[in-house]
Amino acid sequence: MNTGASSGALEWATSSGDVWADRWRDTDAALGGLSPHLHSAIVACAPAGSFAAFEIGCGAGSTSIAVTEARPDASITACDISPALIRVAQQRTAEFGQIRVLSGDAEAVAQSEGPFDLIFSRHGVMFFPDPVRAFQRFRAAANPGASLLFSCFRSWNSNAWASELASAAAGRELARPGREPSGFAFADPDYVREILSSSGWIEAEPKGVDFAYSAATGTNVIEQALSFLLAIGPASRVVQSLPEEERSDARRRMRSVIEHHFDGKAVTFPAAAWIWRAKAA
Repeated sequence: MNTGASSGALEWATSSGDVWADRWRDTDAALGGLSPHLHSAIVACAPAGSFAAFEIGCGAGSTSIAVTEARPDASITACDISPALIRVAQQRTAEFGQIRVLSGDAEAVAQSEGPFDLIFSRHGVMFFPDPVRAFQRFRAAANPGASLLFSCFRSWNSNAWASELASAAAGRELARPGREPSGFAFADPDYVREILSSSGWIEAEPKGVDFAYSAATGTNVIEQALSFLLAIGPASRVVQSLPEEERSDARRRMRSVIEHHFDGKAVTFPAAAWIWRAKAA
């Protein structure tokens, strides 16, 4: 979920955030193969005893909930820029007195609410217009020696749910995204390592995780998957950019790809992510 002030922040705070709030169960299921790896990495780096943590781009609150369940002695400040997602997260975390869910730009919230002993994020750090500045501000909001943990997607071509579907929607092979704010902005580990080292974080290392991106399970699976992937992800943006008269063909091509990834029970795509760990210098 977008977390920083940028030209796209208004969209994330309104229309895009509203869609993500409506689809949070689907996005949780899609990343269900990755989340346990991220949760265990976060808990492994958490300090002994009570500690203060900050979540960047908390979305519907699932990661903060998982960390709190594993470490009830954590005090977590979770932040997102989407009011709709914040409402969902606040409802879901109401029973957890250790979690505060705040609305706003993550850089500003971290600075006002810190210092923290642990900062983490599930796919919420790739959208800052100036990533070095953002991570400098997170470093300023961290205690010395604090851990930073976050996940992000690896290469475009190793994530078929994005590359294959978006190219199908466009009717041609699309080039991989660059370093502009997007879900794939942090695909290059050398680039991310440079960002972190330039912003006061040390011992930065990624771990690759391959997982199955689950687009739909249960009944009426093909239609469920098509509906989800027309709402969220690169293919959805391709379709939205097309003239109205071309969209039905784009949806037909997407359906063909989805059918290819249906195993009789579920629609799943190969996916790949990084889980980064670093420490505050």
